[in-house]
Amino acid sequence: MFYIVHILAGAVIAKFFPNIFLIIILGLASHFLIDAIPHRDSIIDINSFKKDYKVKITKKTVLFESTEILLSFPAIVYLQIYFKSILMLFAIFVSLLPDIAKVGYLTKLKNNKVFKKYLLFHLKIQTDTSWKIGLLIQAIVIFILIKLLF
Repeated sequence: MFYIVHILAGAVIAKFFPNIFLIIILGLASHFLIDAIPHRDSIIDINSFKKDYKVKITKKTVLFESTEILLSFPAIVYLQIYFKSILMLFAIFVSLLPDIAKVGYLTKLKNNKVFKKYLLFHLKIQTDTSWKIGLLIQAIVIFILIKLLF
């Protein structure tokens, strides 16, 4: 899912479960559960990764990820200004952590067997659909999370 979905999920978790231990458990669990909902947000070829554990990093991939990251910051800032909660910021971080961990691919960590298995697991749980359906599903999830949050 887009980062904004995980950001909103983390914010909702912090709003309803303001306990650091629950936030860690629910934040990580929510990430993988949300990623299991059919959607489309990736331009990484899972079949290629399964074959040789290599991600082809193209200009398109970098642009896509950079855009997503840049669009996430205003949402996080807005949530912090609105709720004034450090705990919510932490919940957002935990909810994004499984995606943040993928940055390790840009380091020597990409050669680590456990890290490769994690990346494969993270890619396998995601069910891709067409862009049109995937964006519609994500819009619905975003709408539900915003309603829960506000």
